[in-house]
Amino acid sequence: MPDGDGTCGGRAQLATSLAEAVVGILLVVAVASGFALAPVGADGDADAARHLDRTASDALSVLAAEPPTGSGISRLTAACRSESAFENEREALATRLDAVLSEPVSFRLVTPHGDAGPPRPDGLPTGHAERQSAGCTVTLWVWYV
Repeated sequence: MPDGDGTCGGRAQLATSLAEAVVGILLVVAVASGFALAPVGADGDADAARHLDRTASDALSVLAAEPPTGSGISRLTAACRSESAFENEREALATRLDAVLSEPVSFRLVTPHGDAGPPRPDGLPTGHAERQSAGCTVTLWVWYV
């Protein structure tokens, strides 16, 4: 029914919209809190490790397919040739891994001739992949930061 000024109960409609907005906000906060506070069990750690293993394997495949800074078939073969060849490739390897890996992932590349990236942390789920190249084993460790 119209009020004396020709409007139809504007206050009741505002209160209903406000109540709906508050309930919606509380629902969103409750769902977000459930995800944030949910404990990560053994299955969650195992899933993370499997995903990180795939990530490491894919990143090594990229490095194995790229031409080196110096001479050789690929970045990995050059890094496996000698300590001086590894030193020549170290910065390019680290730069390329930073570009290939998604933002929250860090890495440690290990060869018999040297390492690149920060040391592996204790207590975090990690993944790794190994690849034989030019007679040596290259290992890439990855983890979420």
